[in-house]
Amino acid sequence: MSLLYLFLNRYEWHKVFSVMRNLGNSVRKILFICAGNICRSPMAEGLLKKLLLNTPIDSMEIGSAGLIALPGNHASFNAVRVAQENSINLEEHRARLVTSDLLASADLILVMEPRHRQALASRHPEAAEKILLLRQFARYGSQERGINDPYGLSLEAYRFCFQDISECVESLHEWLLAAARN
Repeated sequence: MSLLYLFLNRYEWHKVFSVMRNLGNSVRKILFICAGNICRSPMAEGLLKKLLLNTPIDSMEIGSAGLIALPGNHASFNAVRVAQENSINLEEHRARLVTSDLLASADLILVMEPRHRQALASRHPEAAEKILLLRQFARYGSQERGINDPYGLSLEAYRFCFQDISECVESLHEWLLAAARN
């Protein structure tokens, strides 16, 4: 491992801890962002909503949007199918494009790929401090890599993507529960 890698890795964890410490139990609105808002971010949104059911966390708003979304598009067929396999309904999901208002109203913005974070931070520097890579909540593997886009790939690719998202969202959910207790 290079010293630069270790420095960047330490910086990223410092940023994650700093953001989470500052937010504490004040997180009330979470926004998941991917490219088209028809695969990854709707699955993450749906899973966190499902996990938050019957928890002591009140008035949490979870949403999703896409950097290049075509507003009104349905979730992809395979995203809907994989979500259904996991007791999540994406039938009513409609894609939204990221807007300044969405970013400003979110307490925590979770992106799927490092390039999404870079694009958002450069276009919306006022939101940069609350943008994190979703994989930074992962328990296993690299926290710096993105979650691959399954769009146009096989059903198995969507299942793998969902598992990747699930690991991170479950960890996020645990953090939210711990923050709510404090």
